Amino acid sequence: MPLKVAVQNGLEEIAANLNQHGYEVVGMEDNTGPVDVIVYSGVSNDFTGFDTVDYYGDGTTMGVNSPSGIMLVNAHSHSPEQVVSIINSRFWAEG
Repeated sequence: MPLKVAVQNGLEEIAANLNQHGYEVVGMEDNTGPVDVIVYSGVSNDFTGFDTVDYYGDGTTMGVNSPSGIMLVNAHSHSPEQVVSIINSRFWAEG
């Protein structure tokens, strides 16, 4: 089963690239199901909109697919290819 990645609105180029690499991509603001990765863009590490990693900004539970939790990727200053590489290094690294 492919990893499910929630992508913030406005990051369509990154979403398309993730989709081309076999990831299941959903909109962060629209999805309420479990995800493995959240890709967002922001210059700060302010997660007050998330409440905790287990919640979307609107307070609805998003669930967790991975027992190790959800990976957060700040796409600010990263190309779509770099975002894919960051996610691949976490989930597909040998070891």
